[in-house]
Amino acid sequence: MYKTVAKKVKPVPGVFPQEALVRRTIPRDPLGSLSELPIQPPMFAPTPKITADRMESLEINKDGFLWPQEERLFQHIFTIHEDALAFEETDRGTLRESYFSPYVIPTVPHIPWECKNIPIPPGIRQKVIDLLRDKIKAGVYEQCQSAYKARWFCCTICKISIG
Repeated sequence: MYKTVAKKVKPVPGVFPQEALVRRTIPRDPLGSLSELPIQPPMFAPTPKITADRMESLEINKDGFLWPQEERLFQHIFTIHEDALAFEETDRGTLRESYFSPYVIPTVPHIPWECKNIPIPPGIRQKVIDLLRDKIKAGVYEQCQSAYKARWFCCTICKISIG
């Protein structure tokens, strides 16, 4: 169903604020820290982060297109740069502020509105709480100081605080 005319969102004319622009910088040469690749790559040796099962899940040579030596080279590259891979939510990171400035979403002065909370079925309540706690611990979700502050965290999750 289409929106009624009364619910139509009308754009507000204005100038985009300069403090909201995303600053992109490269503080150092990213290729300067790369090591030389070996001509004869070693056989894959599992590490605490990249186990044999996880390496298999990457499906490096699924179609059989690569030679065995090229496949070992890919495995070697993944092993020496294993910090760039995130197999679990806690391994996930965020963009460094030295490369990208924090995102600022500009708004116009207005009265904050509130939507009805989405109920969480009791059967998955604990799974949702655990998922949100993992996201907060991994740094994906963070505290907010806006008028639309995360009431979602406190009210929707059955009146508990997840901080």
